[in-house]
Amino acid sequence: MTKNQLATELAVSEKLCLSTAVKAVDGIVRILRETLAKGEEITVRGFGSLAPAQRQERRAVDFTTRKPIVISAHISVKFKPAKELINNLNPHSNEN
Repeated sequence: MTKNQLATELAVSEKLCLSTAVKAVDGIVRILRETLAKGEEITVRGFGSLAPAQRQERRAVDFTTRKPIVISAHISVKFKPAKELINNLNPHSNEN
């Protein structure tokens, strides 16, 4: 699902004007980006949490040239799904 599809779905399900839904989605994405850039974790109950994660420098292979490369240390984002989300994705699972 793209950002525009998400805004359209929001507009339909919540009976909003499409432009309002687009602004809402854009605002949420901006806030998520800024919060993660500050190094802060975001938790959405029933969905999961997003947290900045430091990745160490590592060696890899360039698939096109088959030459070894070094991927420098960087910050990425780690997502941890909430139990409720996992249960919704696996309704017939024996795990609870």
